Amino acid sequence: MDEEVLDSLWVDKYRPRKLEDLVLPEKYMKEFKNIIEKQSLPNLLLTGPPGGGKTTIGLILASKYGVLQNEEDNLLFLNGSSRTVRSIKFVDDVIEPFLKTPPSGDKFKVVLLDEADNLTPDSYDSWRGVIEKYQKAYGRFIWTGNYLSEIPKPMRSRFTQYVFERIPKEFVYKYTSNILKLEEIEYEDKDLKFVINNLYPDVREIVNVLRKNSLDGTLDVDEEDVITTEKVIIANAIQIISHIEKGENNKIGECINSIVDILSKKHVEYRNVYVELFFAKKVPAPAKIIINKYANDHRGSLVPHMNFMGMVFDIIKALQEYKRMVSGR
Repeated sequence: MDEEVLDSLWVDKYRPRKLEDLVLPEKYMKEFKNIIEKQSLPNLLLTGPPGGGKTTIGLILASKYGVLQNEEDNLLFLNGSSRTVRSIKFVDDVIEPFLKTPPSGDKFKVVLLDEADNLTPDSYDSWRGVIEKYQKAYGRFIWTGNYLSEIPKPMRSRFTQYVFERIPKEFVYKYTSNILKLEEIEYEDKDLKFVINNLYPDVREIVNVLRKNSLDGTLDVDEEDVITTEKVIIANAIQIISHIEKGENNKIGECINSIVDILSKKHVEYRNVYVELFFAKKVPAPAKIIINKYANDHRGSLVPHMNFMGMVFDIIKALQEYKRMVSGR
């Protein structure tokens, strides 16, 4: 069995199956329950940072605990980050044939598109035509994504929109400690908290790392599995902000060199870095404005790591100017 299949076992085995198993805002919980009770599913656009439960909610609504009894025939689950899924040809060759046949045993056929904010502009145009054509009858679409701004406004208008916050860290601790107990894994509390603190809010990655480091029945954490490249970059960026706040400008260069070295040698999931930095409590508002701008510009950048470094230098400049303005110097 390959590593990808192994990593998915705990994630799938312990994925919440019902709305009641999730932590949701009261308003959202009420509205999703209403969808299920009335068996009346609108097109849904679920956005927000990783770890908010967007995909899980989509899967629940498109299951026997939601509006579908026959998932095998009536649910098409796709990942928008796939190069194949992003192509116009995929819409014609896969989506349309799936929707042409009426649902079997259910009111709807549901297309659940994860990471929909990764589609190309041409692909959005193709999807728009399919949505307009099939939503008049039995076709329903559930899209998830991290960045609402990446999805064109004409597309957003075709969905009922929900924006999610992160799942509380306390819930993640309770959820993962329960998994370890059910799997009869011996563990020390400090090791579990170390994994959660370093990988939060990505619950999927937390569960995968716990499984990978528990193969002999005891949680033995390998720091290289936990302290990701992205976390090191984020730590350096936050350290730069701290140096500026303390007036330690002579220490900034070391952090910059560390980031440059990592970007030149490692593969980086930039989207995760932008999201983590934007929501980090230690990052001040002027920096968040810059992070948001560069995150939106990222897809169109010719060289992603240069786009990222441009953000770093703009943050340094903005925060230094802001500090001088506040101090009156």
